[in-house]
Amino acid sequence: MKSLWLVLALAACGHQRPQNGNDAALEHDASGGGDVGGGGGDGGGGDGGVHDAGHDAGGSHDAGHDAGGSHDAGLDAGGAHDAGGAHDAATGIITGGPCISGAMGATAYRVRWQDGGGTATPVYEVDGLPDTSRDHVGAYGYQIGFTASYVDPFLGEGGVGLDDSDFIDIELSTAGLSSITKATLSIYGRSYDTTASGSFNWQTFDGTGSTDDNFVSNVAPYQWYSADMTTEIHAGDNGALLRIKAGPSSDSLVVNRIELCLVAQ
Repeated sequence: MKSLWLVLALAACGHQRPQNGNDAALEHDASGGGDVGGGGGDGGGGDGGVHDAGHDAGGSHDAGHDAGGSHDAGLDAGGAHDAGGAHDAATGIITGGPCISGAMGATAYRVRWQDGGGTATPVYEVDGLPDTSRDHVGAYGYQIGFTASYVDPFLGEGGVGLDDSDFIDIELSTAGLSSITKATLSIYGRSYDTTASGSFNWQTFDGTGSTDDNFVSNVAPYQWYSADMTTEIHAGDNGALLRIKAGPSSDSLVVNRIELCLVAQ
């Protein structure tokens, strides 16, 4: 674990993080300039040049996308969720209340992206974990001079632009938990492409996972898209790191919110 801390510390300084054994290959932005996740949600300044202006929010939906069952469509555009029925908030060690994505369990973590003059900056909405000391979110790019762009403010609520040249890192701690029986990662947004649906994938030091291709529709309004990541997170880890990236077919997303829901003790 000490070696992992050293590796993460080096990555925070802008150096590439090497792979180590079975750990996820969480390479960091070599430029070191993309961190907009300062404490309390105060983002750094920058331009909005991540996405090509040709990304039109009004694209047609990929007919191959199955809108039923794979995600909760019973949500309004603002992300509010009816907490009744099967998705009642679990009470107990996770104190974040019901998951607005509709996922099982209670809200362990939720962050929203807001417009900071064209730059996407994080707003920390919920940290319902027992240990909140590691609460930090950042958007990073592989290119020099990267800043996180706030995109799509007209057809949807807007959010951080995420494509194959950048990623989101969430630093958190599961210290104080003795077991995690269910973990669900959800994003609220859409595929940011005129012609194709998209997907997302994630990496932690416990493993990797991804949704199916074309899992995320490119049609407004935004919806919640949820995926099981139970095997990629474990209890009692005070140095957890979750990386989220866009995937096929579009390799381009607009993400308004990210939510992690846990059934845990």
